[in-house]
Amino acid sequence: MIWPDSKLLDMFAVVAEELHFGRAAQRLHISQPPLSQSVRRLEAMLEVQLLERTTRSVRLTAAGAELYRRVQRLQADAGAAVQAVRETGRGEVGRLTIGLTPSAAYTDLPQAMFAFRQRYPGIALDLREMNSNEMPDALHARKLDLALLRPPFADADLVPERIHSEPMVLAVRRDHPSARRRAVTLAQVAELDLIGYSRVYSRYFSQVLHRMLTTTGKPPRIVQESMIPTILALVEAGFGAAVVPASLSRMRVDALAYVALRGPGIVQAELLAGHLPANENPAIERFLEIIRARRDGARTPPR
Repeated sequence: MIWPDSKLLDMFAVVAEELHFGRAAQRLHISQPPLSQSVRRLEAMLEVQLLERTTRSVRLTAAGAELYRRVQRLQADAGAAVQAVRETGRGEVGRLTIGLTPSAAYTDLPQAMFAFRQRYPGIALDLREMNSNEMPDALHARKLDLALLRPPFADADLVPERIHSEPMVLAVRRDHPSARRRAVTLAQVAELDLIGYSRVYSRYFSQVLHRMLTTTGKPPRIVQESMIPTILALVEAGFGAAVVPASLSRMRVDALAYVALRGPGIVQAELLAGHLPANENPAIERFLEIIRARRDGARTPPR
């Protein structure tokens, strides 16, 4: 059996709603005879009577009532499908898989994600904590749509964009002599026992620290290497001081003091967003709009 086309079903649905061929024809902007012929053709295709017609009334048969219920359901499903496709095309529904370097969680990125989820509740955010050097391959493999990672990365296929920049500060115990200073220079930092960064798991911050301390002309006194946030625990335990991104200064404030760095050689910690232009997921741009608006001082981007 050939299933009737949607035009025949839509015409039948109007007749079923009006139960009057004249009014139904007016709604459909056609004359009554073609409408009556279309309903008869539908009945012939389905091999069942859908309407009981008299000179005074039109009524649905049991089969007609069942078909009308199913046509209503089909119309609702079709409307929902069209709406879903349009929303997906505009980046308002769907899924966005984001790779997140662990240290980014201490910036205002969670607030940006909250704003995104409030604005686009139809987009499911799938967050995956990863090391920055793993993310380019994950983007190429389409395991990620967007990577929030630390520089540098050598991949000409990716489109990088700086989304966050912040100063580095000195973290010390509150009973440390430097805790009473308003600011210290890199030369003064180089005189301290320092907790450095793992060159394997915190490569970016290891490079930042090395670049800054090299400007002092003094070999740094690195007593131990670790990762964020373990570094702060080691500072609190008295192993030494540490140079950390300012976003960490909200942590362990009862035990630690954070001192500004002043003078030449100071490096800003940067966070990048990277994606493949070939990935046409429109939710990528919607998320970046939220990030850019917050970075540039606006609470939410215009629609």
